[in-house]
Amino acid sequence: MDYRKLNKKAMTCMYVKTWIASIMWIVMFVACNILLKGEMPDVVRGIIYGVVILIVMYSLIAPKIRYERYRFLLTEEEFAVRKGLIVVKTEIVPIERLHKIEVSSGPVFRAFGLKEIKVTTAGGEINVSYLENEVADKIAEHLKIRINTIAVEERTVQQENELFGNEHQELQVTDLQDAHMEGEHGAE
Repeated sequence: MDYRKLNKKAMTCMYVKTWIASIMWIVMFVACNILLKGEMPDVVRGIIYGVVILIVMYSLIAPKIRYERYRFLLTEEEFAVRKGLIVVKTEIVPIERLHKIEVSSGPVFRAFGLKEIKVTTAGGEINVSYLENEVADKIAEHLKIRINTIAVEERTVQQENELFGNEHQELQVTDLQDAHMEGEHGAE
């Protein structure tokens, strides 16, 4: 079982999302520098310019690394995602523990024809982002069918246990009554 890699347009989307956030930070730092120019020590101004340079470097490098490390896996038994920039983290969720499936697509994702799947379990949630629309829809449908199949199987087992459990109890009660009757007749 191999983890699947994302489509190339996912990398472009990662760059766009990173640049949007970076531009917001850069504008904030530059605005602070302009507004407080006369009151700001040169050391603080140097730190601000250093942070801006780090943000630009991050925006150029991070999306490529995240794209290369991002993988997902879907089997009959589990749903998994591997992702990270510095620390690569793998999240694995057994399908039988899933409670909720959410498929979403924000404005940037829609522009690139991508979606995100968020699955929720009793212990938390797992997100798989940057999936092509068709792939995300197929995964969501597969998970829904698999979860429903598991639920039906569990209900069937529960009903059988209730049915056979009651019959077993009835047999025990009958056996006890018979034994009691034999004990009474034997004592006479």
